[in-house]
Amino acid sequence: MRRWIMHVDMDAFFASIEQLDHPEYKGHPVIVGGLSSRGVVATCSYEARKFGVHSAMPISRAKKLCPDGIYVYPRMDRYKEVSNQIFSIMKEFTPYIEPLSIDEAFLEVSGMSTMYSGPKELGRAIKDRVFEKTGLIISAGLAPNKFLAKLASDLDKPDGLVVIPYGREKEVLAPLPIKRIWGVGPRTEKILKAGGFHLMRHIQSLPDESSLIPLVGNQAKRIWELANGIDDRPVETDRKIQSIGAEETYEEDLTDGRAIELEFRYFANRLSKRLRRRTLHGHTVSIKVRYDDFTTVSRQKRLDTPSDQEHVFFETALILWNKLMQDKTSKRPKESKKDTEPLGATTKVKSTNFKCSSSKGITCMDPPGPIRLLGLTVSGLDEEVPMQDSLFESPQDKTEDKLSSVLDSLESKFGETAVMSGALWQRFHGDNGIRRKRSELKAAVDAQPDQEDGESTNVDVVSTKEANRSTFADTHPSMKDLKRPSKRTYKDYIEYFR
Repeated sequence: MRRWIMHVDMDAFFASIEQLDHPEYKGHPVIVGGLSSRGVVATCSYEARKFGVHSAMPISRAKKLCPDGIYVYPRMDRYKEVSNQIFSIMKEFTPYIEPLSIDEAFLEVSGMSTMYSGPKELGRAIKDRVFEKTGLIISAGLAPNKFLAKLASDLDKPDGLVVIPYGREKEVLAPLPIKRIWGVGPRTEKILKAGGFHLMRHIQSLPDESSLIPLVGNQAKRIWELANGIDDRPVETDRKIQSIGAEETYEEDLTDGRAIELEFRYFANRLSKRLRRRTLHGHTVSIKVRYDDFTTVSRQKRLDTPSDQEHVFFETALILWNKLMQDKTSKRPKESKKDTEPLGATTKVKSTNFKCSSSKGITCMDPPGPIRLLGLTVSGLDEEVPMQDSLFESPQDKTEDKLSSVLDSLESKFGETAVMSGALWQRFHGDNGIRRKRSELKAAVDAQPDQEDGESTNVDVVSTKEANRSTFADTHPSMKDLKRPSKRTYKDYIEYFR
């Protein structure tokens, strides 16, 4: 039996639901996203795309391009409701579904294809059922493997249905640019082009991946296989969570160490709770920093022992932050020791070197310039952590385990903000007890408990990413090495809304 994989992508999902719920919006440009000064487009209707509006675009730019557009704030509960309905419809055809995001999935339909006159008829049946039940259109691609199915669904939007038949894999891929290969970003694309590989047929002409190894190292085999239409990855219905993260784009830039310490403490607190709910432990901690000129950097550290404890994540984050700040300072020209430092198109006044201390006396250095976004991620997650007898048990760990258990119980009963540490209270309310200005999305979300497993575990709703989206899509093993540059997850939408 031939293998058939279907990739389903719900067209302009958020905007389509808004047009469905508000018939007066139909035929008009609809833009969904954050409406604050730093709001970003989450998605937009195809009418809006004709004006040049696209996802991840600042709302301010979108309004210049499309001043008469209909701008709406996202309704995530409604979008999740419709998404669940569509996934239920797809389960009527096959139980083998791998969700990629709130509006995207792979389906294993090998057996089902024999019940119809062909794979295209099966795809049409699924599309028709979704439209009949929801009034929404989807684009679909069917092919012998996941890579080709995803490629097929992108070839004819909106409301597309493309089948790549057996035996024509290389033919279909040959004229396409190498950037269409999963995992080939701008840097890898530049390297491959310098080596004379501009189109997939240039890679197809190679007998094997050996000629690519000097250019792209251990990516060579995967790139060569995908260019030749080879992809043996199965549809994974039970995907293991690879990472859990939290990040936030700030309504006002952060400029001193005290504020940054509070953010990392908040992220660590949030991530530790989410890990405990899933009985997971993390091996690696990483931070993400975006300056006001949109320069983005990151640092990561592997833990000696996997952990789910807040103080471990917090202290590791401060270590990584200080390392990042030291690296940035060491690279600064000697003559730049001024009171101001140019960043992008503006000149920002640098803060004084105020330092604050963690529980272990680690000082939190001030940034060299305003910080637009901070993030913290714990990855390498395991349910079972190998235990080793120790002569020296940490009293702090035992105390924190007991305290965390009590706090988790209280929060589950009375809400996240009912009980919190003094540091987190300060973060929420400031030194004078007045809640500090925060992005319009997170001001609402912070007061509510975490959403669970249907959301992304790569980033937190309160914290972020679905312009960088948050919380439906875990980092999936099947997609870990095959990045989808144009597609974002439910995780990313949240940051878009900031």
